[in-house]
Amino acid sequence: MSRRVVLALMSLLALLGACGLSEDGSPQAIAPENLPPDLLDPNPGTSTTLPESPGTSSVSVYFLEQVGGQDRLAEVRREVANPSDPGDRLDALFSQPTEAGLTTSIPADTRLRAVPVLDADAGELTVDLSSEFLSIEGPELAKAFAQIVWTVSELDEVDQVRFLVDGEEIRAQDADGVEQEGAVTRGDYNALAPLP
Repeated sequence: MSRRVVLALMSLLALLGACGLSEDGSPQAIAPENLPPDLLDPNPGTSTTLPESPGTSSVSVYFLEQVGGQDRLAEVRREVANPSDPGDRLDALFSQPTEAGLTTSIPADTRLRAVPVLDADAGELTVDLSSEFLSIEGPELAKAFAQIVWTVSELDEVDQVRFLVDGEEIRAQDADGVEQEGAVTRGDYNALAPLP
């Protein structure tokens, strides 16, 4: 082999070696300015709602936000396995809000004690909560009732909600803090309703 061919092969090998991975062999981030233009999204989304995962559906749950110095209900989308199951919706509500500016009055350790029971003829859903739900009182308790009522009444078949705590019926407070006898509806929380 001629000296010229050997030098050409060595140059080619050196050039190919420079195109490989860096010496540490670990992946490295590519700066956006070094990416090919067709890989960049010219209009990135700004939504904080995660896309639906396979086997889940997006439903509305209601957290709280400050509007004009007072708390109002705020609709937020969450993913659930079964959108027609009020228990799935409540589990999504009981997880704390992650969006900036939103809060919840429902104590973090509140859980469902049993599957919510629907009386389809009356449009009434009975929700049995753990005793942690009553660790709050006054306006915070009224807001917690409102969050639950607005969340489950997103279901067409739910018009009113009756509450149990540890299996015993309790009187829900309306938006003014007045205890109501029997089931409550969205109308009992108009003062906390989301702004249009």
